[in-house]
Amino acid sequence: MKVRNWGASVTVLVLAAAGTAIATPASAAGCYGSSCEGKDPAAYCQSDAITPSNGAVWLGPAYVELRYSPSCRAAWARISHAPYVPQDQSTPWATVHRTSDGKEYTCSVPQGATGCYTKMVNDINVKSFAKGMYDGGAQIWQGSTGSY
Repeated sequence: MKVRNWGASVTVLVLAAAGTAIATPASAAGCYGSSCEGKDPAAYCQSDAITPSNGAVWLGPAYVELRYSPSCRAAWARISHAPYVPQDQSTPWATVHRTSDGKEYTCSVPQGATGCYTKMVNDINVKSFAKGMYDGGAQIWQGSTGSY
């Protein structure tokens, strides 16, 4: 009769699985680089996102950021503090722009909301920046972040 030590096998399997998950966090989320193109950052890459030091700009009361995920190697734009009142304003928006080929994704702040974020662009070995517009009623602000 053959006796098998299942405890040791399970431990090895758990350790191997944990090592894989730790080594490839973006793969576990399902996107990396070009496979993130056009995807929702909240579903895939938001957990380790940063705003680079040159990646934000105030447009009056609105704040536009270039967001970047190191594990996904993808970027997107976000606008916040941008309340939208249709009878007084044009729709506030933010755009992420990849400099290598001009690829862009734009979001518009919905009525009653104060912000939005765009879909992602692949940011491996290229640079991207964010730009946006906020209409405060009496004044309109437009601007862009630095590239990252």
